[in-house]
Amino acid sequence: MRTQLYIVCFDVRDRVRLRRVADALENFGTRVQRSLFECHLDARHLDLLQERLAALIDEKYDQVRYYPLCRKDTSAILVDGPGKRTRDADYFLI
Repeated sequence: MRTQLYIVCFDVRDRVRLRRVADALENFGTRVQRSLFECHLDARHLDLLQERLAALIDEKYDQVRYYPLCRKDTSAILVDGPGKRTRDADYFLI
């Protein structure tokens, strides 16, 4: 199945929920900044990730945002500093 790169960022008020959200995201993508992940997802895995994170956050205080990037935008990603561009993994740890 074909994947798309999503930038997933979050703002979670409570430390316990924050850790749980970050832990869940580490199973779906690569942390590139403290509250920002790059996730190469197909539609099924995007739905699964959204379900898992929705169950972890408090919608009154927390938010998660998913930004899809097309192939053109993905190829234009620039990184300054020690990071590098992520690539689609051949597997998921769920």
